[in-house]
Amino acid sequence: MQYFGRALMLLGSLAATTGVFAQEREWYFNSGLGYHIFDSDQKFDDAIAAVIGVEAKLNSDWGVEVTTIYSEPENEDNNATLDGEFISGSLSLLRYFNFNSDFVPYLATGVGAAVIKYDNNPLDDEDEFTQYNFGGGFRYAFNENLSLRTDARYLLDDDSDHVGGVVSIGLSYVFARSGSPAVAPADTDGDGVVDPNDRCPNTPAGVNVDRNGCPLDDDGDGVPNYKDKCPNTPAGRQVDEYGCKFVLKHTESIKLEINFAYDSDAIPAAYVGELKKVADFMKQFAGVSAVVEGHADSTGPDAYNKQLSQRRADAVRNALISNYGIAANRLSAVGYGEERPIADNKTAEGRLANRRVIAVMQAETVE
Repeated sequence: MQYFGRALMLLGSLAATTGVFAQEREWYFNSGLGYHIFDSDQKFDDAIAAVIGVEAKLNSDWGVEVTTIYSEPENEDNNATLDGEFISGSLSLLRYFNFNSDFVPYLATGVGAAVIKYDNNPLDDEDEFTQYNFGGGFRYAFNENLSLRTDARYLLDDDSDHVGGVVSIGLSYVFARSGSPAVAPADTDGDGVVDPNDRCPNTPAGVNVDRNGCPLDDDGDGVPNYKDKCPNTPAGRQVDEYGCKFVLKHTESIKLEINFAYDSDAIPAAYVGELKKVADFMKQFAGVSAVVEGHADSTGPDAYNKQLSQRRADAVRNALISNYGIAANRLSAVGYGEERPIADNKTAEGRLANRRVIAVMQAETVE
């Protein structure tokens, strides 16, 4: 254990000089069981190992660790006088990745001293050597203090070029914290949800929010509680911007009619104003939905005209969604082809009139 003690003293000296690290430091006690793999030249069978250590997280990227490994390997030729007792102590540098999450992988490299004692040997012989290690692992946090830790290291002896390794799994416990804590993320709107996690920034002061920082909407009508003048709206009922049912005496409709060029689904620029009127209407009545109907003249095959009219309807629907922010679930599009003419297809004027898209607005009538 003298090697572990020396390494622990070195860790303490290093920690005393880490004032340059502004973030909060954490001290872990690591313990676990492992599988100790020996070089074939050492004439040992692989063995179960105990692994314990103390780890200091210096900041979110770097840490240091003192580790001791203990195992009792048996001679592979069943010669009891050559059965061993392996003890090592090492100091390692750790490079963390993604430390502020629950899952933290890391790389490690270090150096230490090891000894193999042959307790059954009449000569009480033992081998001492310097041992280098490199590898990595990960920590998975169960809570603020307790985590699962796995580790895998190559072990290289400096005097004999023996190469082995230890793979271990165990628990890691935070037994102390020191230094200045990291600066907490900002919460600009003061709703209790930090800005990186806040999906609804600029929430008014005093509004109750969910874990995503969005105002609560208990009745699920799309209007948050603080704006909802009619709470407990039944599920599925269309409401206005205040969360109240529509008071409409009939089905609302707006006369959006767009005429298209021959064999085209491009919306002519002249109809931008008409599209805006439809968008404004839908924004005024938050629960109104719209059916966008596409039509074609009789020129060409029926099947092609059906597809063309659908493309025209889709073009208008997509424009309302993309350009004016209307929710996609409030709009549907259907193409009727040449099935519903409103003018004579034998004239150029009639065909132009039939190449059209109209939008029909619908709202539930509730007294």
